Amino acid sequence: MTSTHYAQDGVDAVRSDGGLVRIRTVTLADHDKLRSLHEHASDRSIFLRFFSLSRASAKDYLDKLLKRSTRMNHALVACIGGEIVGLAAFEELSTTSAEVALLVEDTRQHEGIGTLLLEHLASLARRVGIRKFVAEVLVENALMTQVLRDLGFEVKMTNDHGTLEVIFAIDPAERMVTAIRERERAADAASLQPLLAPRSVAVIGASIRPSSVGHQVLRHIVKGRFTGTVHAVNPHRSLIAGIQSVPTPADLPDAPDLAIVAVPAAAVPDVVRACGVRGARTVLLLSAGFSEIGAAGGAAQNEVLALARFYGMRVLGPNCIGLLNTDPLIRINATFADLPMGAGTLALTSQSGAFGIAFVTAAAKSGLDVAQFVSVGNKADVSTNDLLLSWEDDARVKVVAIYLESIRDATRFVTIARRLSRVKPILAIKSGRSAAGQRAGASHTAAAATRDTIVDAVMLAAGVLRLDTMQEMLDAARVLSAQPLPAGSRVAVIGNSGGPGILCADAASKVGLNVVELTDATRNQIAQARPDAASTQNPIDLGATAGPDDAAAAVRILLQAQEIDAVLTVFTDVAMVSSTALMAAIAHAAGGGDKPVIATHLGAPEQIVSVAGSPNSLPVFAFPEAAAAALGNAWSYAQLQRAQSDPPVRPADIDFAGAADLIKAALDERVDWLCAQDVARLLIHYGIPVSPQRVARDVDEAVGAAIELGYPIAVKLAAMGVHKTEIGGVRLGIRDEGELRSAVAELVAIAPATGLLVQPMANPGAELIVGAIREPQVSPIVMLGAGGVLADLADDRVFRLAPLTAADAEAMVASLRAARVFDGYRGWPPISHATVCDVLVRVSALVEDHPEIAELDLNPLICGGDQALVVDARIRVSPPARAQDPLLRQLHR
Repeated sequence: MTSTHYAQDGVDAVRSDGGLVRIRTVTLADHDKLRSLHEHASDRSIFLRFFSLSRASAKDYLDKLLKRSTRMNHALVACIGGEIVGLAAFEELSTTSAEVALLVEDTRQHEGIGTLLLEHLASLARRVGIRKFVAEVLVENALMTQVLRDLGFEVKMTNDHGTLEVIFAIDPAERMVTAIRERERAADAASLQPLLAPRSVAVIGASIRPSSVGHQVLRHIVKGRFTGTVHAVNPHRSLIAGIQSVPTPADLPDAPDLAIVAVPAAAVPDVVRACGVRGARTVLLLSAGFSEIGAAGGAAQNEVLALARFYGMRVLGPNCIGLLNTDPLIRINATFADLPMGAGTLALTSQSGAFGIAFVTAAAKSGLDVAQFVSVGNKADVSTNDLLLSWEDDARVKVVAIYLESIRDATRFVTIARRLSRVKPILAIKSGRSAAGQRAGASHTAAAATRDTIVDAVMLAAGVLRLDTMQEMLDAARVLSAQPLPAGSRVAVIGNSGGPGILCADAASKVGLNVVELTDATRNQIAQARPDAASTQNPIDLGATAGPDDAAAAVRILLQAQEIDAVLTVFTDVAMVSSTALMAAIAHAAGGGDKPVIATHLGAPEQIVSVAGSPNSLPVFAFPEAAAAALGNAWSYAQLQRAQSDPPVRPADIDFAGAADLIKAALDERVDWLCAQDVARLLIHYGIPVSPQRVARDVDEAVGAAIELGYPIAVKLAAMGVHKTEIGGVRLGIRDEGELRSAVAELVAIAPATGLLVQPMANPGAELIVGAIREPQVSPIVMLGAGGVLADLADDRVFRLAPLTAADAEAMVASLRAARVFDGYRGWPPISHATVCDVLVRVSALVEDHPEIAELDLNPLICGGDQALVVDARIRVSPPARAQDPLLRQLHR
């Protein structure tokens, strides 16, 4: 194992207290610093580490460690500000086990450094085949034993005369993964605390010019009545916007939690360095002129990030507009926009500053205030993933909205967002749908999987509701922040006039809601409550003179009705009824139920009506179509949330080892597209039904294969790297030897040295395509679509990330436009959903288990009844890129 697992100067990670630490492999140049680490360790630390008060043991250990490069490659150090504060190493006891040792500087022993070192060391060990760590620990070393237990490993301890032999498996297990994810969340939230909720702020680049960014940010901080202390930094002024100013960051009276930098790009490195020296904890970098302008700007951005990391500072930006926190205990508008400061429940992050400004402003006008808004800009450091971790336990945040132009680490995004979306709705707009071009790829799947379809698959796997427009996002956020999730799609529409109610019912049906027929009992109750109702059928028309009490009574009846999951109210202003009283009455009635109620006050300003004593409030829309669409999106999110609890399907009857051996042999022989025999063998290892076949080198072997398999037969070119039908490489329905010889002659003329594939003709059925591809930083992507020669023309496909759950597979089948064929459309034999789903989950397991599979096409998969058969397939293998350990806690660089 070499140290290339880590960058030359290491990787950065977040300590449990929110500070940063760099972890890297040991080098010979570390000798003096490692000796200093041991020399400055207390006698007790030396005793607990080496079981002796003699420091000679520490010296001998270091000499041995640095003498052999193999030992050094099994050793990691933790550094803060360039100084080594911790050392962890393992020494192999066998090919699968190793003894581990750890030492952390005394003053740093409660900051999570030891835990981080052991996590990274375990990852390093797994890469060289180690599966078990052994440690010798004194019984009185309670801190070390607690660290080992907290890691989440299954720990076994044996007491031998005051010394504990601690043995723990380091392969990922559920408890270990859960523990690491929770440490990541807590540490990340702690590291962002001084950024998002600072107690002190310094604006570097503050100016007296009203048009300058620095002046506007400082003015908005003051105007927003920030609860902490504020300082300005300007070498030419002592007072700016009523705030005391100092010449340089070094002159600040206190180290700020947040340094806001608004200076030209060329000056940023020196300013960031000065902030680090002064002890600033975080940096908000408003300055532009970095990676957004090209390679030179990207290099400058990396330099700034390296400086910030050296001094242990998190960085927001650059090229962003800042952040907003409306918490009454904080109240900071650190942006150069005059944003509303009402304390709300929506958390918003955006790569586009203009998007964020517009959304926050529009939301406030419609009654929805934000809890936090963070503009991430170029995402040099702090990203959407970090913010999702921070907002997970923020009690003020009920709904999260994100605007993305790129997803930097899709695998981590899925992991983090999936956990958060189980408890808080996440709404997303990802720009660039129209710019997504077709991929280059020899398989149908690779060609079909555009960047946009991959983003869709990522969002679904993460439990994130992807929307197309800002208005859709705002409407959905208003509903999800104010009302409970619907338990189903059954909806009642109620109002005081027929036309708008019918429009609302139509809109509801269009977005997948079911405007159900009411039971006689429900209709009778409504008629009793409102004898003058024009109609008690759904949609319900209470009549133009219906007052607040009538509306409230009807809403309460519907909320109690077993056939209803949600209520849409649509009321028009009439002279004899107070619209204010009407909305208040509906809101009060809605506040007593556990089903969502969404109101439309036709033509009136949008608002959210609060209900005293209720956690819910009433979102009011101006038009019924928007209200229905918002409820439809709430129902879509409810279904996403439920799906997150399903475990992936893992077929039991698979041969992992056989498949692995076959793939390894192909790679050893530098094969990319597997030959027909190996494709069939690989699929069979995973229980995927494959048509019987024989490979023939010439016409005589083809005739022999046909006799063995039985006529009628199909004969094809055996080449795996081309679309056979596109070059005329397929002949079907061959009934006898004469036809076969003619067909073979034609095929040989097309590709003389290709070889032939002979198969019996499959029974008629619907033709599907099942495919998979592997993308960098994303789980394998599985595709289902209409197959055969129309696979590309039909453009009827759906994608999901592996591994698939049972719900994923069923949703893929149901999502196809051709799904009606499965139920016997126009005489087609019905197709078993379960059979198609079984093939999907087996393909999912195959590509998840074997990262060497780069592309896979089963086309066509012929389905009829409860039978499915692959009659043509192609698989490309490639040495996989070394993937980052998903359990490794580290910051992006």
